Amino acid sequence: MIFRAGGILFAAEPDAALTGPEREALGRLDPADGAGEAPFRIDLAAEAPWTSADPALFPQWEPAVLRWSGGRLLSSHRSFTAEIDPVAARARLFRREERAYPLETVIRTALMARLPLVGGLPLHAAGVVIDRRGVAFFGPSGAGKTTVAGTSPHPVLSDELVTVVAAAPFALVRSGFWGEGRGRGGVSAAPLAALVDLSRGPRLAFTRLRPFEAVRRLVTSVPVPLAPRLWSAALAVVADLVARVPVYRMEWAPSEPPWERLAHLLAHGEA
Repeated sequence: MIFRAGGILFAAEPDAALTGPEREALGRLDPADGAGEAPFRIDLAAEAPWTSADPALFPQWEPAVLRWSGGRLLSSHRSFTAEIDPVAARARLFRREERAYPLETVIRTALMARLPLVGGLPLHAAGVVIDRRGVAFFGPSGAGKTTVAGTSPHPVLSDELVTVVAAAPFALVRSGFWGEGRGRGGVSAAPLAALVDLSRGPRLAFTRLRPFEAVRRLVTSVPVPLAPRLWSAALAVVADLVARVPVYRMEWAPSEPPWERLAHLLAHGEA
């Protein structure tokens, strides 16, 4: 089955091996539209791609264990074992349970690992499209990403994970993954117009961040797996991103909706 997540084309094979829950989960992602594009292949294996007797590598509950070894990401859980090669754009997945979690975890991990290698970036952020312009709201837990997405009168790409895709200009793309919400507005991508660092405050205020400060804040919301090769590529993308896309710090309270001032900021460069 071929599908797209966060701007990356995937193929899960063989198609006959997909379970009902997996097909339902893949149906929530974007349909394939990449004629001639080589997909990131996920082989649904009949045997585990690697083995270990260490019980700590097979947790009973989420999240799965992930580590970098020999140029590959090795992921494990009581319900699956997987090997992900982000450079070769290939993964092998052995499932021990008939549910969607193993395949969803491998897709999400592969997406976050592959994107920096092709000039993109995953962001732990809410994505909103305002007047056909993409805005990514990032920040620490509790800053209000889910609240912003939930109160938006504009199309929402995600309240938890969006991707930045290399383009001229950069594009903000829905990943297909959510925290508490669901997509609204029928939009899957938009040119990235701004990055917004969320912070709770007594009143609505916007501050344009200098590149160094923007990088310092943004990297904490980049969920790239811990591997030198992947992070070297990710940091290069972050530097390019903050040089080309404005980054603002937004102090706000849910009682004062930011949408009108944000629209004005995107249109005129001032709030």
